This record gives sequence, structure tokens and C-alpha cells, in this order.
Amino acid sequence: MQPVKKYYYGQAISQFREEAIQLHRKRYSEVGFLLEDEQDPYESDSLYFVAKDQEKNEIVGVTRLIFKPLLELATLEHFTIYDLDIKKLQKLDKNSYAEVSAFTKMPQHEVGMDIIRTVFQYSLHHGITHWICCIDERVYKYLNRVFGPAFKIIGEPQVYLGSVTIPCILDIPAGTPIFKSTKPKLYEFLFNYENQILEVSK
Repeated sequence: MQPVKKYYYGQAISQFREEAIQLHRKRYSEVGFLLEDEQDPYESDSLYFVAKDQEKNEIVGVTRLIFKPLLELATLEHFTIYDLDIKKLQKLDKNSYAEVSAFTKMPQHEVGMDIIRTVFQYSLHHGITHWICCIDERVYKYLNRVFGPAFKIIGEPQVYLGSVTIPCILDIPAGTPIFKSTKPKLYEFLFNYENQILEVSK
């Protein structure tokens, strides 16, 4: 019998969705990104993805995809996007993009890349070709190291939710050949994922 993996990764539904929202709110409140009673206008339009500690049956990492009309996404609403990038975004099919946000985890759990891979797999299976996001400088540096030139700045950085935040986009189709030729380990990690189950349920 194979040992149970320490973490399970997947789309959060039912009770796990509520736990994912609570973890997001808790972590963002701790660093001052959200006030304790502040309403999040994007929750109802979001799919949440989680890392669950199997031993403790506890959600320890989360991110989400927000599905709204282009100009209603946080990145487009709150940042000045370069004209050329706006024109490119407006040419995308409405079902081919989503905003990635709420990326956080408990400090003692190294689950960030596996959550990213889970969302990447979901995107591949559902025709999502572009991730839009607005992230603070620390996370930008991390994701830029991971994805390289396929991860691009599309607008003016500014202070948002208490820190300098950068609007970005990941073009998955454009990035795929780059990953394959220059980042083979990343390519293998993202595309050859054994666990294709993308739902969490009780």
C-alpha cells in the first residue's frame, strides 16, 4: 500500500471553499491587506484552489481564479495598464482569461509551487490561456524567477493594499515553448502532473 501523501491539492468546493476563504482573509488581515470586517467583492466570482494537510485535515494554502468581465477585474480596475497591453487583452476570448489572486499559505508549509501547478492544470483543461494578476514586489520577483519572460509587467506599479504592487500577465501558450526549451524541469513539473483530480470534497 502506498503511503498517503502529506498534502492534497485541488479545487475547493463545499466546506473546503469556506475554509479557503477564511484562510485567505486571515492571512491578508494579518499583513494589513484586508480589514477585519472588510467585504471582498470578488469572492462570489472566484474558484478557490487549496493545499490541504492530510494528517491534520486542514487547509494550509490557497489561491483563486476570478472570472469577471475584463474591465471589472481588480488589475484593470485599480491600475494604469499600458495601451498596447489593453489592446491585446481586449482581443482575448472572454473565456480564455482569469485573474489569479489571494495567493497565500501558512508559513511552515512549502506548498506554493504545487498550488500554482494545480491552477495551471485547471487552466490547461478549461482553455484558460492568460493569467492576469496584481502582486506585490516580493511575489513578483518569485514568479518572475519561476516563469521567466512569459511573465510580463503590463502596467504601472503602485501602492495597493498596503504595498507596492505590480500588474502582470502570464501568457501560457507563449510561455510553453520557452518552458520546454529553457526550463525543462518547470515544464515537466507543470505539464506532467500525475494527480489530475481537481476537486476537493468531504
